[in-house]
Amino acid sequence: MPKFVYTLLTIWLLNLILLSSSTPGAAVGHIAFSSYRGDSHDIYIIDANGQNLQNFTNTPNISESSPTWSPDGRYLAYHAYHNRNADIYVLDLETQTRRRLTDHLSEDRSPMWSPDGKWITFISNRGVSYEIYRISVEGGNVRRLTRLRNRNSFAPEWSPDGQSIAFYSADGREAHIYVMSADGKQIRQLARAVRTGPTWSPDGDEIAFPASSGVWTSHLYIMSAAGDDVRQLTRGVNWDSDPAWSPDGQWIAYASSPPEKKSNTDLYVINAMGGEPRQLTTHPLSDSDPVWIREASFSVSPSAEKITTLWGKLKNPNGSNVSR
Repeated sequence: MPKFVYTLLTIWLLNLILLSSSTPGAAVGHIAFSSYRGDSHDIYIIDANGQNLQNFTNTPNISESSPTWSPDGRYLAYHAYHNRNADIYVLDLETQTRRRLTDHLSEDRSPMWSPDGKWITFISNRGVSYEIYRISVEGGNVRRLTRLRNRNSFAPEWSPDGQSIAFYSADGREAHIYVMSADGKQIRQLARAVRTGPTWSPDGDEIAFPASSGVWTSHLYIMSAAGDDVRQLTRGVNWDSDPAWSPDGQWIAYASSPPEKKSNTDLYVINAMGGEPRQLTTHPLSDSDPVWIREASFSVSPSAEKITTLWGKLKNPNGSNVSR
């Protein structure tokens, strides 16, 4: 074999090896999300490959949204509407019991568990505007964390080390991503955004967030935890929102709506380094609030199927499987 042919073949093989080693495989695991598919919102679970969709809560006439799992996987927190009022609830998957964590005439929504499992942040309009609050997982010790004048604050997200909370705040004209310490102090503004997100990468080095790219277009971006090195992740004409990192940091699940069907929001998953997204749901109504299930940390339920079975024993003895 001529030397130059051997050299070209060697280069081709090396490039092939590098390409195959750097190309990630398919996303694995399970994703919980909120969906409006009947007369109310329910929490659903789907495989990260878009298969095996299951209605987790299956409670007609009661809307449940914003699922968040405790670090040890034993508990699920969410908000539910009863008598037109939203409160935070906690489900114990081991004992199959649930309890009402907040009980207020205002709307308490969007819970998020702290990494140490001791606190849950949520948003509430208990005052003039929506603010971020913190409550003990045992109940009580409610503390208001944000006090941004003439602004509404939403979507609190704990950093993996539990030292900081990212959120977005809007004044009616524009919204920005902020980061504050876990006690509500040392607030700093990072980037402009839209009304969902942000979310930390599992290593705490980056933050994914949606930002408007046109009159009715929003894309996902990733920036460093300091607010710099911003890079665009999704493209196109859709309204992309609700980013959620996979536990291994390789994938981001998100919600996306086409401009011609604003009420038709479906879930997608995309590699955190970029590439073509994969569509997970195809329902004509709204799927949102995706969150990955940390199955490696589950002490009582090693699979999404068992999680659904436990809920079914509590809420719906007959169970329910649905189409995508």
